[in-house]
Amino acid sequence: MRIIKNSSEILSNATGLDRKARMIMLDLLESAIRVVDGKESVISSVALKDGRISVGKFGIALKGRVFVIGAGKASGKMAEGIESILLERIQAGYVNVLSGTENFFNLHKIRVLPAGHPIPDVRTLEGTRKIVELVRKLDKSDVVITLISGGGSALMELPMPGITLEDLNRATKLLLECGARIQEINAVRKHISQVKGGRLARLCRPATVISLIISDVIGDPLDTIASGPTAPDTTTFQDAWDVLEKYDLLEKMPESIVKTIKKGIRGEIEDTPKPGDPLFEHVHNFIVANNEKALNAAAQQAKDLDLNALVLGSFIEGEARHVGQTLAGIAQGIKHQNVPISPPAVVLAGGETTVRVMGPGKGGRNQEVVLGSVEKIFGESGLCIASVGTDGIDGITDAAGAIADGKTLSRALNLGLKPSTFLNKNDSYSFFLALNDLIFTGPTLTNVMDVMGAVILEP
Repeated sequence: MRIIKNSSEILSNATGLDRKARMIMLDLLESAIRVVDGKESVISSVALKDGRISVGKFGIALKGRVFVIGAGKASGKMAEGIESILLERIQAGYVNVLSGTENFFNLHKIRVLPAGHPIPDVRTLEGTRKIVELVRKLDKSDVVITLISGGGSALMELPMPGITLEDLNRATKLLLECGARIQEINAVRKHISQVKGGRLARLCRPATVISLIISDVIGDPLDTIASGPTAPDTTTFQDAWDVLEKYDLLEKMPESIVKTIKKGIRGEIEDTPKPGDPLFEHVHNFIVANNEKALNAAAQQAKDLDLNALVLGSFIEGEARHVGQTLAGIAQGIKHQNVPISPPAVVLAGGETTVRVMGPGKGGRNQEVVLGSVEKIFGESGLCIASVGTDGIDGITDAAGAIADGKTLSRALNLGLKPSTFLNKNDSYSFFLALNDLIFTGPTLTNVMDVMGAVILEP
């Protein structure tokens, strides 16, 4: 079953080499998303033999009870994976998943609980309370397996006493809209939460914690993914205060948020556990899937198709439209100058670009990456560019991303669509919708940031 639901429609928009390039691109994107499936990522990383669970070189005998907890867009599929390995050993479990996907999973011991994203809702708090209650009375012989993935910051949350859901949501909205980096946003989130910034690991004491993590953050920093519920936190209450001050949020934040951070600075609230804290001697964090894994799978498939593959890494950032132009330029260098590799070839990259919102349109960063390339690749034969969010959601749209080739511009102009007009309005969705070149996957139940690429074929 294909992940990309409208492949045939996308292919019908091109002929000859352009169609072949599109076909290859869609197949590579399928491979990239499929390899970071939550269930398969857990199954390929975890083993159980003779009553001993192992992840890589780490292993521990299961002498006591086993509990499973977690949150994130991939946590439901990850739960399927861990049940397939440990079903008879699991005592109980809860994972908070994206609302609307709670019925997608086949589970027996672990319960999936719907929660709000990107803004926490009452179900988020209710589910997190169940998780906290589950781990409050553990023994030293118990093992807690936590399943963490992108989206976990919103999907697992229990604010500090005195902070209401309304206050939390206002704070979250202000942080997401202020232009702060994810590390800065999470510095604040960690210090107004009972479960973020290593505090979930603290609640699990004295049990052993094994965290299986699918990364949606550039560089895979454990303390940033889902706000690091089981990772040592390097930030402090003072850092959280400095973020609010830097982005002029102190006067806008709910009083309960400011009051909590002030108390923390004065030492009236215990800070998040830091690197070197003895509690982490019994906490083991493992990345089981990330953007690099997705890119490598796509690159290997390209090689299997006898294409030269250039992987630019998983650290791509910057203004989406400019990234699209750069990707187009690299593809043209390959096509016309045979540098840095020769066609037939594939260029692959990952990361998370940004969109500077200037207009009232509808779109997402992946669609804007591709729209940024349209004019530059005009007239090129056998060259296409695509970009998708691996979670299947690009911006606030129902599309995962978009695709374009050398004839996209002429097709658009024939419909009276000028790319620059749609870029100025940040309306990439409407542009590609008119061309039937949006990529639709629906929720993929995983998330390792974005995958973008170009296919360059010889005449």
